[in-house]
Amino acid sequence: MLLLTIVFVILLILTLWLFTNLYKEKTNHFPGPKQNVYLPKLLFKLILIIPNERIRKYFLRIFYKESSLFIELTVPLASQYLTSRYGNIVQFNLFANPTIIISDSDFADYILRRNGRNYTLRFGNQLGLQYLGMENKGIIWNRNIQRWKFQRANFFQKSLNSKILDDAKYVSKDATNYILKHFNYFEVEPNIIDTMDFLRSITFTVTCHLFLDLSIGQISIEKTRSYVNSIVQYFKAWEYFLLKPSQFYNDKQTNQHQQAIRNLNEVVEEIINSRDKTNHCLFINSLVQSYENQQITKEEMNQCVLEMLIAGTDTSSVTMFYFILALADRPQLQQDLIEEFKQNTNTILVNGLKESMRYKPVGPVIMRCAINQDSYNNISIEKGTNIIINLVDMHRNTQHFISPNQFDLINVQDKDLSNSNGETTNTFLPFGIGPKECVGRWLAKVEMEVILETLIQNYSFQRAKGTKSLEDLQTRWDIAQQPTHPGYMFIQKRE
Repeated sequence: MLLLTIVFVILLILTLWLFTNLYKEKTNHFPGPKQNVYLPKLLFKLILIIPNERIRKYFLRIFYKESSLFIELTVPLASQYLTSRYGNIVQFNLFANPTIIISDSDFADYILRRNGRNYTLRFGNQLGLQYLGMENKGIIWNRNIQRWKFQRANFFQKSLNSKILDDAKYVSKDATNYILKHFNYFEVEPNIIDTMDFLRSITFTVTCHLFLDLSIGQISIEKTRSYVNSIVQYFKAWEYFLLKPSQFYNDKQTNQHQQAIRNLNEVVEEIINSRDKTNHCLFINSLVQSYENQQITKEEMNQCVLEMLIAGTDTSSVTMFYFILALADRPQLQQDLIEEFKQNTNTILVNGLKESMRYKPVGPVIMRCAINQDSYNNISIEKGTNIIINLVDMHRNTQHFISPNQFDLINVQDKDLSNSNGETTNTFLPFGIGPKECVGRWLAKVEMEVILETLIQNYSFQRAKGTKSLEDLQTRWDIAQQPTHPGYMFIQKRE
């Protein structure tokens, strides 16, 4: 074993010496640690097959320091570190692939909208995506462009129509009132609830009714909470498997996350088999019909259902929690909001939700991959280049936001969620923009507004059991940014 390790070390040193002398920088690049731009992929592959994990990590830190950051940290944290060092455009090698981190709004708009068709592909670890069920299936991380287009257009876009937005208004209210009737299930102490579990249960119920043909109350509260927990655990598996090379997987963690994936897939099967089959639900009926007509596989059908569940349950609930938390420490804003409800207007609510998405974005980064060769500002972007849009940094730019480091509605009062397709560069992109923007953006907007209006009109919320303020709340900045604390809050009926 020692001899083998020594041989590997010699090969690594010789390979490094050879290529650093043969390859010189010949083209312009964006700012970044250019000394590693030309290191060969062979060197990276040699490092990966070193059997000793400690030695493998050592050489990775020496030759691919930036890549080691993305293994040791999360994608948003590693991206923010490099942004703070090199500026709002950073070029480097990530796992031996050219990569650009962008928090410049014009460049981001170019990637996502103006030339968005060249960046509808995402990048990730193939084995990890296979574990997750996302490799060539569904729409979130499907890298088969034709299958992605077919499933997005025929199932997701088709079902997210004007009728579903109208239905979402009363379904969101009914689902909120249903969960409120079972308030005691979410109590950890009298009148103190696990707020994230509570909100996720509401959005899960809405999603099941609108898209999966399950009437409100058809799934028991006990099962609802169990299913919601399966979704939360799947997110952790997603973050674990998505990017890092499989050589850095931990056996125990890998088994745990694989079990979480199996658990959620079992939930999907249960939901599909227990639906009402009324033929009124366009999403699930279109999926089943396409499966029966052999247009999609059973695995594709199940993955589409799974992705509807995770997208419909988690992202909106986290944003709503942040706004509720902000209101708890801003009594005047809360009072102004209630007065606004009495006047049948919702400007404060809309801006509050926008500011929550800006201040703590649920999706802190947008990841893309260049399908073809491209260029920006006369600098070449190679085919296959990884793109990371750093929304955290972009949404705290002092040029575009008045008080970027504070939660203040003034930051977004002039920001439009419609993301105009005109010539103006978009500086606020919580749902993305372009051909791969969030397909459920308008549903999320309607759902969050109705749920929060129903809750805040009738109940007051105060922080409890050590829950910190929005500014001090600990969150996990990963592919999906979530609070690490349940968010206990004292909830009381308004008089």
